[in-house]
Amino acid sequence: MTTQPVAEQIARLLAAEGHDTIFGLLGSGNFVFTDAFARDFGGRFVWVRHESAAVAAAATYAQVTGRLGIASVHQGPGVTNTLTTLTHAVRERQPVLLLAGETGRGLQVNQTIDLAAFAAAAGARVHRVLRSEDAISVISRAMAEAQKFRIPVVVGIPTDVQVEEIEWTEPPPPASPNTPLSRPASADIEAAADIIQASKRPFILAGRGAVLAEARNEIEALGERIGALYGTSLVANGFFVGNERSVGVCGGFSSEVVPRIVPEADVVIAFGATINQWTAMHGTLIDRSKVIQIDTEEGALGVNGPVRLGLIGDAARTAAALLHELERRGYESEGFRGSDELKELQGFVAADEFGPVEAEGVIDPRSLVVELDRLLPLERTVTYDSGHHHWWPTAFIRVPDAQGFVAAQGFQSVGVALGVALGSAVARPDRVSVVFIGDGGTLMQLGELDALTAQRRDAIVVVYNDGAYGAEVHHFQPMGFETEHVTFGTRDIAGIASAFGASSAVVRSVSDIGEALSAWEEAGRGTLLLDCRVNPAVRSERLQEAFRAH
Repeated sequence: MTTQPVAEQIARLLAAEGHDTIFGLLGSGNFVFTDAFARDFGGRFVWVRHESAAVAAAATYAQVTGRLGIASVHQGPGVTNTLTTLTHAVRERQPVLLLAGETGRGLQVNQTIDLAAFAAAAGARVHRVLRSEDAISVISRAMAEAQKFRIPVVVGIPTDVQVEEIEWTEPPPPASPNTPLSRPASADIEAAADIIQASKRPFILAGRGAVLAEARNEIEALGERIGALYGTSLVANGFFVGNERSVGVCGGFSSEVVPRIVPEADVVIAFGATINQWTAMHGTLIDRSKVIQIDTEEGALGVNGPVRLGLIGDAARTAAALLHELERRGYESEGFRGSDELKELQGFVAADEFGPVEAEGVIDPRSLVVELDRLLPLERTVTYDSGHHHWWPTAFIRVPDAQGFVAAQGFQSVGVALGVALGSAVARPDRVSVVFIGDGGTLMQLGELDALTAQRRDAIVVVYNDGAYGAEVHHFQPMGFETEHVTFGTRDIAGIASAFGASSAVVRSVSDIGEALSAWEEAGRGTLLLDCRVNPAVRSERLQEAFRAH
């Protein structure tokens, strides 16, 4: 059997395992295996301008497609440039394989780093290919680990190993996809059913675990029997789309109807949601003593505070078991049906909850989102960067399903969302990627605006341009601080986008939005940047929540 360099065998392995996309930025430490993957094995290489965006895009690709996300970076600074988004991917629990060049074995040169310590700082796992004959088995194990445990895995591949020749060996077979799904013990199901049967106003909360379990049908069947209202954590936004008893996202990013309704529930049945401080609004929205928490991992039960009852089980199987037990008992309830809360929910229109703050030459940031929701195609993938602006999109813009929303909030970092938008555009080219971002975050990652534009990705970049880091202005100014150090003045971001070749427009009024979208459609789509001059006087009422226990 003929031999080939390790770098080429890595490319062959990725293709043999069915992977077809790598996000990255090429340097000497990752050039050969990435190039071979695209050139010799029919893979797709999606380039970025900064390594941080490669991991953000790979994590998003994993979330939207349900497959492994793969990123490729150069050794040393190429690796360290990914720290923020690698941490984000860890917090978002996305299966990502980060193939990283390493300096030659035994060398201590400028680009040598402690890869294990780096990965540990982000919370990721790490493997290193220290012997050429182990390359296929090490990388195969890393891929399986990332997918099984839903965690980013960094694989270091020294440059001297990459040039050594080895024979091809078949990778170990992947783990069976038919992993048995867990179901709570009968006694636990009975205990949960007792609590539900004693309740009058049940609320069902779905989190990431419910999305991964594809448990909507089973959960809604349970909810129908007990007359529950439904809601989701932020990361499960879109899970109950179309259900007339769904309040949407529950927590700090919710619409104004949620704090009026959800506290009226006397039991909260949480499927695959850990109910963190944001979802519970620091306890003002969800009283944890009311919570029945269902999760596949024992360590997730009560991780953010004690709950009334914790059950270990798959979301779909547990919902089905609860329904069966209630049917066996002959129990059925009207729950919230016919209630004042349900009537309020069904008559609720988020856009009616505010009066636009008018000012010359600027647009109310809430009116901006409301109009975009009205005009944009519903088949879209929505994300937003962190910042003052991020409190508004979720409350006012619809998503088509749980795969149509990507919460770039895992590490709450400014400067992540354009990489996320690239990943979603690649993963779902049939949907326009819509990204809401501040002017500060845009200027941090301008290179990815070039990546989106040059690659002709269908994306709409909505820039909240207030000439400042708005969160800091609105937080510290009321406290009596001067804010000139976080106020920079307005930049012509539309002009920058035009220089990159993107469609662009300055938005100062609602009417400007429709004109810009019409011109974008006539141009055959691609990337559109809306430089939205938002009214800096409008302050999110939820901002202070973000700074609590910060």
